[in-house]
Amino acid sequence: MAGTTIDPIDETILVKNQKICFVDTAGIRHRGKILGIEKYALERTQKALEKSHIALLVLDVSAPFVELDEKISSLADKHSLGIILILNKWDIRYAPYEEIMAVLKRKFRFLEYAPVITTSCLKTRHIEEIKHKIIEVYECFSKRIPTSLLNSVISQATQKHPLPSDGGKLVKVYYATQFATKPPQISLVMNRPKALHFSYKRYLINTLRKEFNFLGTPLILNAKDKKSAQTN
Repeated sequence: MAGTTIDPIDETILVKNQKICFVDTAGIRHRGKILGIEKYALERTQKALEKSHIALLVLDVSAPFVELDEKISSLADKHSLGIILILNKWDIRYAPYEEIMAVLKRKFRFLEYAPVITTSCLKTRHIEEIKHKIIEVYECFSKRIPTSLLNSVISQATQKHPLPSDGGKLVKVYYATQFATKPPQISLVMNRPKALHFSYKRYLINTLRKEFNFLGTPLILNAKDKKSAQTN
């Protein structure tokens, strides 16, 4: 709840022999109301997110969602964090499951890859599931794809649906390489990187998700020319 937490509160637990540090961040109000101590709390929340790997976005489903929920989710998206969507107070939800999910799909673009857990803190519903889901998402967030396998999947994808031409000129991918994890980041080395349309980029990302299971994980795909790839 906004205004009840000022400084982020840390607590570390052990799950499957792995330490998980939970940070309970400050609630965030609407932009026009962030003044004084709330501005300080927001700054502390931003810093906590910068040091985090996964965001647990907890939404109260006992009432319709508000603009505030979208603002909080955009912070997780901005920092390219792994994400788990938690729908709390599910036992007293304001609408049927189908209606709530339809609203979520309109509001949160990451829902296509984020796992959704319904909970009731009062009845301790699915609380243990959250811990295990964090481990699963973190493994995906840290995943590195073997280069040969990555290129095989990209090659099959471009053969199945060839890249659109650039003003009649051939556009092709020379090779792909994963250059970072947490989150996974992949470069496509191309002859015309600026010609990679966002819709085709989305097609490739969806293909990679289907093949390699990046649950709850943002997948960053960049296009470069050979010269840029050699200098990085």
